[in-house]
Amino acid sequence: MSAALRLGLRGGQRVGDGERPGDSTAVIARTLTSKSLDSLGMTMDQPVEALLFPYVTTPPRIALDLVDALAACPAVSRVVLFGSVAEDRHDGWSDVDALCAVEGEDGPWQAAAVLRHAMPMRWHGRFSSAAPPSGRHWLLGESVFHSVDLSYGSAEEIARRIAELPREFEVVTDVRLDRVGVASDGRPVVDVLSEDYDFTHALHAALKAMKAYLRAAGTWDQAAERMKALEAAARGLAHRPAGSDPDDVMNETRTLYYALMQERMRYGGDE
Repeated sequence: MSAALRLGLRGGQRVGDGERPGDSTAVIARTLTSKSLDSLGMTMDQPVEALLFPYVTTPPRIALDLVDALAACPAVSRVVLFGSVAEDRHDGWSDVDALCAVEGEDGPWQAAAVLRHAMPMRWHGRFSSAAPPSGRHWLLGESVFHSVDLSYGSAEEIARRIAELPREFEVVTDVRLDRVGVASDGRPVVDVLSEDYDFTHALHAALKAMKAYLRAAGTWDQAAERMKALEAAARGLAHRPAGSDPDDVMNETRTLYYALMQERMRYGGDE
């Protein structure tokens, strides 16, 4: 691993002026980047640092934007956050997990269309067990680390999914919108909507492996193996829905991978 990572940047986050760090590791990351590395005669290129160490405030900001966007759809009755953002244990690499309750058969599609208008997307792919428009979303202008996993359903379906969340730890949910939804007929055309699972799953897995390495919770070999699988899945991606840009997502993921490889090799690999 790189000297910067060995010093403690794995698991740390960059913190901007006036921003409150999520935990002490964010302060450590900022201090090591600006002082300790200089004192040791080491430097980290600022664009690379920004790429590998996003702001800790970004995931909750995206979550709030998501809630605001969905609130503009009358069919939406409830938006629930769960996972690391809801539990206030997120870091700069965390994605956003959310559930959206809607009214009416066309409600999910109406909400998906409103969301894309407010938060343009580069790629969407399906979950293994939930049909579109639920799925994983990669937003335009945001790091590929910060995907949004969003499921739509009726109020009863969302309540059931909350009850079925993994129970290894106490499940914390954060209800950000709770109101009476209004059902209406009409299914809008939704761009950036894919039935793809293989590429989407491989992309998620590769980014998850890189996050694990940055958090000192995974190995470089695991990240390399997942990246190889992603390249194979990308070559097999045949359908590219209107408005989507999987090449852009892939190029950014490759840039992240090679930037991380460069930092790792610069300071002696994993020794």
